[in-house]
Amino acid sequence: MNTESITQFMLTVWSLSTTLVSTLLLGIPALLVTLVDRTGRVPYRIGQLWARFILRTNGVRLQVEGMENISGKESYVFISNHQSNLDGLAVGTALPSPLRFVIKKSLLKLPIMGQAFKLGRMIPIDRSDGHKAVETINQYARELKNGISAYFFGEGSRTRDGRLQPFKKGGVMFSIASRLPVVPVTIVNSFNLLPTGALHIKRGTIRIIIGTAISTRDYCAENADILLEKVRSVIADNLRKYSPQSV
Repeated sequence: MNTESITQFMLTVWSLSTTLVSTLLLGIPALLVTLVDRTGRVPYRIGQLWARFILRTNGVRLQVEGMENISGKESYVFISNHQSNLDGLAVGTALPSPLRFVIKKSLLKLPIMGQAFKLGRMIPIDRSDGHKAVETINQYARELKNGISAYFFGEGSRTRDGRLQPFKKGGVMFSIASRLPVVPVTIVNSFNLLPTGALHIKRGTIRIIIGTAISTRDYCAENADILLEKVRSVIADNLRKYSPQSV
């Protein structure tokens, strides 16, 4: 093995080790907390410590803009672009609200992590069954109050090439149905730190831009596309400003 290969191997081992250690150290306390806390708030806070540990030990810094646009006491539907597996860690650490991420149901089968998703009251949907997915989302919508918010990745899955993809309608439909304001969130540079297929996390800064909350009172299913485009255009404009190659 040459020097570069050895370096890449050591970085991969470090990234995997920090993730494993933090998961083992914080996973058990999260399980125990559920004996006294059924709201998911405390396990979520433990999850934030887990995310912060992984980011810091791998040299990832966060630069957050627009925090004045939201209140930790209000509930929202956050919709963002999705650049890498670091996105959930970054926004989960940066945003003050306990978040209910919309995740693939299959992730609940992951060892330790799957249980953590359950404890944190994440919203698992089966994308192969649209009707069931809607029922699940509506069920969890009733929990979104007193600062607990929903979080959608607008593209549905991570971008494969770093460029912004078309947005799916689920997030805006959820915001319209729940009558909660929707907040566009732009994630910049996480793709460069952990591209698709990469095995280790690069050092660097992730910029998170929190947009102005958009009221959903004037929207319905028939004009949801207008709201969807409004949200996506805010994110696209921020990417053009800070990361033109991502649009």
